[in-house]
Amino acid sequence: MERKSITIQDKVLINELYNVKESDITSSFIYGLFGEYDGKAKCNPYDIISIEPGIYGTSKKNKNRFTTTVGIWIFNKWFIESELFDIFGYINENLTGNTLNNMNQTLSYALMEDRIDVEVMKRYLMKTQLVMPYVSILSPNHSEKILTCTKAINKKKAQLIKQYKEELESGDAHVIEQVEKELLDFAIDYIGEDPSMDTFLSNARGSIGNNFKNMYVMKGAVRDPDPNAKQEYKCATSNYMDGISSDEYSLYCNSAAAGPYSRGHKTEYGGYMENLFAMAYQDVYLDGKGTDCGTTRTKTVELTSKNVNNYMYNFIVNQSGLVELNSQNMNKYIGKKVKMRFADLCTHEKICNACAGNLFYKFNIKYVGPLLMQVPSAFKNKAMKAFHDSTVGTTEMDVMKAFGLK
Repeated sequence: MERKSITIQDKVLINELYNVKESDITSSFIYGLFGEYDGKAKCNPYDIISIEPGIYGTSKKNKNRFTTTVGIWIFNKWFIESELFDIFGYINENLTGNTLNNMNQTLSYALMEDRIDVEVMKRYLMKTQLVMPYVSILSPNHSEKILTCTKAINKKKAQLIKQYKEELESGDAHVIEQVEKELLDFAIDYIGEDPSMDTFLSNARGSIGNNFKNMYVMKGAVRDPDPNAKQEYKCATSNYMDGISSDEYSLYCNSAAAGPYSRGHKTEYGGYMENLFAMAYQDVYLDGKGTDCGTTRTKTVELTSKNVNNYMYNFIVNQSGLVELNSQNMNKYIGKKVKMRFADLCTHEKICNACAGNLFYKFNIKYVGPLLMQVPSAFKNKAMKAFHDSTVGTTEMDVMKAFGLK
């Protein structure tokens, strides 16, 4: 099914959409608006609607006419307009996993900076849970095209297997990954705008490189768990939709070893390191609010859109003194090198506020030492997540750059 957006012209429907309130948006409303009955839906989430001036907002209204989709309009009326207008205004973009992650981050900062209260955050989070059952209408998981796509993919796969027969049989992981990529590009192009791809392309749940690949394309490189194996990798060309071929069943069994190993042995090590950190740093604590050891030592940090969250609420040193990095001024510093104060530079026995930053004070946390076990905890959690992804990938590394020689 190819999706084609239409511009809403029905004045009755337009008036209904204009006047919809948050309390009106129930399961009956969603199913009645987007559900397909007798082969026809009232409208689709991707249909286009023009919003006239003065329609959106509460105390403040939109001054200009703008174009959006029905789905995005309903989302803003439900999630944003009544309580979060001052934070987001109107979000007029595709709602993907990345969009929601950015929203959650923005709201977390707003909560810590007292620009919203806890009850507002609670209501927002409850809505994110209430909307989940609507996925069957808004983003169907299966369609006839995706359920039958392996017929077309397998033809392309047979050509590539023949073309790279020698490399695949020898377990060349780099070539196997190359074949996977070519097949994935082919599959995505073949399925096109079919709604069933929303789950994978939205970054909300399933991923192209793991879930979609294993289900509809091929398993790919599988590492032999035998340390004495003559061939480290073998290639499994089966997929779960067509079923695992009998001669590749053992490869699939071997592939399951990597995940449980990471979840078992590496989790054990990560847990040990957590306990070690907790014991080693349990006596590290903060001085009172507003304290400053007066050190002149700083670290130079280049702030980017990817790392700025790691330095939030720490202090930047400039000519006028100390400036707290927060969500309201961070865009001013992104792309720049700044001098910052850090806890490990503090000259006091108790870490002063100026070196520690304001994050822990916002949570009324004084004894910060045990929190340092978040460092090994990150490695432990990553090992646990590896249980759900048994794909093998290769990375091309610039050795000169890796060792800081350029």
